[in-house]
Amino acid sequence: MSDLQSTLGSGLNKIQDSLQQGKQKIQTAQEVSQYKKALYEAGTERGELLLKLAETVYQMVRSGTLQHEEFDKYQQPISELDQKMFQAQQAIALLNAKSLEQHACSGCGTVVTDQDKFCGSCGARVEIPEKKPAQEMKACRTCDEMIPEEARFCTCCGIHLAG
Repeated sequence: MSDLQSTLGSGLNKIQDSLQQGKQKIQTAQEVSQYKKALYEAGTERGELLLKLAETVYQMVRSGTLQHEEFDKYQQPISELDQKMFQAQQAIALLNAKSLEQHACSGCGTVVTDQDKFCGSCGARVEIPEKKPAQEMKACRTCDEMIPEEARFCTCCGIHLAG
């Protein structure tokens, strides 16, 4: 009987030791996970701050308030990319505006065109809103993008235009 008790006692001790080791491994894994989360959050915040810093420096370089020969090699390619992005956004806006040139009948909502005088679906008179007149345009002194004459800021590069 004592052999059985000692064998059982030994087996229980091994199980308890294994459980204790398992608990320690879980606790260690949880702590590692917390540190990884802290690293990720700090890295994300750092990246956001660096991006804000870079944008601020870039705006200062574009406006001429910060000058350094090392910045010059990056300023022109970034300006060109800004112009490409702006032109792509303008093209998207133009395409969206063209798709909106179709008008809906005020009576039934059927699509009507500028040439229609009456709706083909319900017979209501078609009233097309008048288009706005074209604005006078000028070239931006920084990026040469065409902008409205009365604009205070360039719509492409954001530079303040003297009134």
